[in-house]
Amino acid sequence: MSPLYDEHADLYDIAFDWDISQEAAWMQERMGRDCRTVLEPGCGGGRVMEALARRGLAVTGMDTSPAMVEIARRRLAAAGLPGEVVEADMTSFDLGRTFDGAICPVNTLMHLSRPGMHAHLEAMARALVPGARYLVQLGMRGDGDAPPSIWEADRDGTQLRVTWMPERRDEERGVEFHRSRLEIVTGPRTGEVYEELHEMTVWSHRQWGDAVAAAGFEWSGMFDGMEPGCPRVGFDATGGLLWHELIRR
Repeated sequence: MSPLYDEHADLYDIAFDWDISQEAAWMQERMGRDCRTVLEPGCGGGRVMEALARRGLAVTGMDTSPAMVEIARRRLAAAGLPGEVVEADMTSFDLGRTFDGAICPVNTLMHLSRPGMHAHLEAMARALVPGARYLVQLGMRGDGDAPPSIWEADRDGTQLRVTWMPERRDEERGVEFHRSRLEIVTGPRTGEVYEELHEMTVWSHRQWGDAVAAAGFEWSGMFDGMEPGCPRVGFDATGGLLWHELIRR
C-alpha cells in the first residue's frame, strides 16, 4: 500500500480537503431523484461521503487503508452524520447488498492495473441496482504532457504545499509515473517533506469504453470537472479531471 494513503493518511486528508458542496450537489443530481444509497470505493478520509450525507443520502465508503477508514469514521462522527465505512478491496469486495448509485473522484481508479480495473468494474456492477449511475472521475490523456498540479492546504495550524506531477510515460506498458510531494510549511512538523512515485494506468477512450461495456455498464456521458457546473463534453474529450457517467445495465 502506498505510504501516502497509509502512513501519511493524516497529511493526505489535509491536502485533499477542500469545499466540494457544489460538486456534491451536481453528483446528487446526476445520480437521480430515486438515488437514496450511495457507495464510494476508495473513499479516503470521507470528505465526499460527508458532503453527500449532508444532502440526506445514506453513504457507505470502503478503502484498503485502515488509517483512511478510521479518519473517515471520525469525520462522520464529528459531524454527527450517519454512514458506514469498511475496510475492503475495491477489486474483490462483496458488501452483501446493493446500492442506488456510486461515485469515485480524483482519479482514484488510475491506481488500478488493467486487470484490477476490470475486476473493479465487475464488482461494482454486482453492487449496483439496474439503472444505477456510477460517477467516475478519470483523466483521459491527449498527445501532450499533463501539467503539474500545485496547491496549498491548511488545517489546525498545519499548512502544506502540495505538488502532483506526471514525470514520464511508458507507452508500451500503458502507464504514467506521477510524483507526489507534501511539504509541511507551518506547524509542529515544519520542514518535513514526503515524496513518492506512483504508477498510474493510462486509458485510451477505446480501452475505457471496452472495459465499461464488458462489465455491464453503459458509458452515457462525460463532464468537465475543471469547470463550474461540470458541463457535458464529447466522448473524445481529454483532460485530467473528467467525470464519466456509467449506467448499470
